[in-house]
Amino acid sequence: MQYDLLLKRPKLTIIVFTIVTAIISINALNVQITSDIEVYMPRNEPSVVILNEIRQEWPIDSLMIYLKGDNLTQVAKLKEIDAMEKALDPLPTMADNVAYTASIASLVRETNANMPCGEDKIPDNQIYANFLLGYIPDEIKYNLITHDGRDAVIIVTTNKSINTERLLDDKVYPITQSAKQFKATPTGIMTMYTETVRWIMNKIYGVTLLSLLLIILALFAFHKDAKVVFIVIMPVLYAIGLTFGTLGLMKTAFSPTVIAVLPLLAALGVAYSLHMVNYFMERMEKPMEAIKRTINTTGKAVFLSAITTIVGFASLLSSNMPPIYNMGLAFLIGVLYSFITTMILVPTMLLVIKTGKKRSMEWRKLANLTKYRKQILIVLLMLSLVSIASIPKVSTRSSVWEMMPLKMESNVLMHEYSEKFHGGQSGVILVDSGKNGGIFEPNLLRKLDEMERIMNVGVENVSAYSIVDVIKKINFGRIPDTREEVEDIVDKLPEKYKTMLLDRKNYRKTLIYVDMPIMSVKDTRRAVYSVDEIISHYNNEIKGYGKIKQLTGLAAITAELNEMLMDQQFRFTFISLLLVYLSLLIVFRSFRYASLTMLPIILLLVWEPALLVLLNIPLNVATITVSSIAIGVGIDFAVHITERVMEEIKEKSGLAAIKIALAKKSPSLAEATIALVGGGIPIFLMEYEMITQFIVLALFMLAFACIGSILTLASIYAARGGKIVEGWK
Repeated sequence: MQYDLLLKRPKLTIIVFTIVTAIISINALNVQITSDIEVYMPRNEPSVVILNEIRQEWPIDSLMIYLKGDNLTQVAKLKEIDAMEKALDPLPTMADNVAYTASIASLVRETNANMPCGEDKIPDNQIYANFLLGYIPDEIKYNLITHDGRDAVIIVTTNKSINTERLLDDKVYPITQSAKQFKATPTGIMTMYTETVRWIMNKIYGVTLLSLLLIILALFAFHKDAKVVFIVIMPVLYAIGLTFGTLGLMKTAFSPTVIAVLPLLAALGVAYSLHMVNYFMERMEKPMEAIKRTINTTGKAVFLSAITTIVGFASLLSSNMPPIYNMGLAFLIGVLYSFITTMILVPTMLLVIKTGKKRSMEWRKLANLTKYRKQILIVLLMLSLVSIASIPKVSTRSSVWEMMPLKMESNVLMHEYSEKFHGGQSGVILVDSGKNGGIFEPNLLRKLDEMERIMNVGVENVSAYSIVDVIKKINFGRIPDTREEVEDIVDKLPEKYKTMLLDRKNYRKTLIYVDMPIMSVKDTRRAVYSVDEIISHYNNEIKGYGKIKQLTGLAAITAELNEMLMDQQFRFTFISLLLVYLSLLIVFRSFRYASLTMLPIILLLVWEPALLVLLNIPLNVATITVSSIAIGVGIDFAVHITERVMEEIKEKSGLAAIKIALAKKSPSLAEATIALVGGGIPIFLMEYEMITQFIVLALFMLAFACIGSILTLASIYAARGGKIVEGWK
């Protein structure tokens, strides 16, 4: 009765719904996207807890300016680098959003200031400047400039909470563009996070328009009717606008994979609309009666598809990784809107827009699949066995470097920095002596020196430095024997060292910086675990002098994140399957129909490992959600076939019912799949590997879901000449 009110005044319904959609869709501009790997980690993970503890006392988040030139240790170039630093950080407080900067130039200047008769400036004499360079510990110096002096960096340290985009636009970009004696380019993790979002926003509009065009062309190729294409595509556009408008209102940060909502919503929206339109056009002699029949039959199937899709995505809400939870929420909202827009717009538009003559889309030859059920089952079984055998070859790899566009200049520069400086995956170790002035204890410093040397020598690709290196450099290569001597040396240190390495309030804590080059996740994990084992050993060695916390930072977070991936994958898959199956049981009210409808999806999940290996796609923070997506979206194909079988079996034999279902439902399923593939192809133009991997895997999984549903259900429902389902009437 309530639905009849919408159909009585279809034009008014469309106008009101359009106004509501426009109001909500405006907020799509406020959607927040972040590629920060740290946000994937639950707040209670050890590395995150320690990192946030360190942030309370040290500014450790930074961006970087990469310098290229000839002999960057020349006095004139050191002066220009120093001038850039002063422009970047003119105030001694965080009022300018910069805590401190560090470069070879500022260390030369501050070392000069601490010399007898020295001055707080870069010296004019090159020989004296070279002498000061020799006074800087190698462990620190060669983290800021290469041995040949052709590459150097300025580290701009700030707080995690600052507006990086504003800092880059207001200071970093203008200052780097003004460099005269060398080339200066912003890079570093914080720069990359910001530029990744810009990369996405610069490309997303063109990619979206091209996707839409290809979907329209695919639909037109099937229908040859612009009116039908218009009716099918409009609910999709409304659903996308409503979804991203709602996400913008949520004020929540989403991962870049939220872009994948676009093609998946397009697929769902197109499928829902096509099923409704095609069924209507079979019975359109009396439009109002045809509409009501479409709503009562195909509309129920669309509702069931929406419910099973929603509960499939609901498994992502069980994740303790915030972006994956948010991704699941985005999909839930999107599917709900796809269903709402389909059920409101398609019936009303069909009444307002005359679509021409009655016609029925059917592929009668597909009914012949029922003759080859045994052969089909053998092929499906062989594919499944091959996929199961490929499980050990599936790679779990989620690296921050792969979560950003590989061709982005700041990413390219970070890889160059990694190669030349053997760094990039920075980390820190917090040492807490437990008492004021505890860092001055010589015995503690000796143990830290031992630990640092073992890390540098014994762990491949690891370089560590600390306050111990500075003290030894100033004290002729040795650690002083007394606390008083240590305290005297620390008092005379340049401020830069104190700011970077020491707790300035009471000298109770210190940091050890650990750097690793950009390398495979496997090697990163091995290095992190080795460092933590060394730390564990030395915690026993320094009992009574304090405690050393485990390694934290980019490398440690990467290692922990990858440990969580497989567990999360199994959890999502199990919950998705369980919820979808329960939904099918409730709606079909048949254990047999629910169980058989699940078979194509189970097969699809069995085939996923083979697809991952064949496509050379790792299991990462993006592709980990594909199994839930495949279950949620892929079940639609099986649901519509089963629903049509259940409808036809009321009046026909079992074999006739499955043949009609295959002939009349397959065109809509294939059309939706082809439209999805066409709409997903432009994603490659984003040149963003993580998104591309996600879309490619999703497209293959959904195409296999379509083919698998048709083949599997054709084989099973046709068993014993279709009599297997006749007893289920």
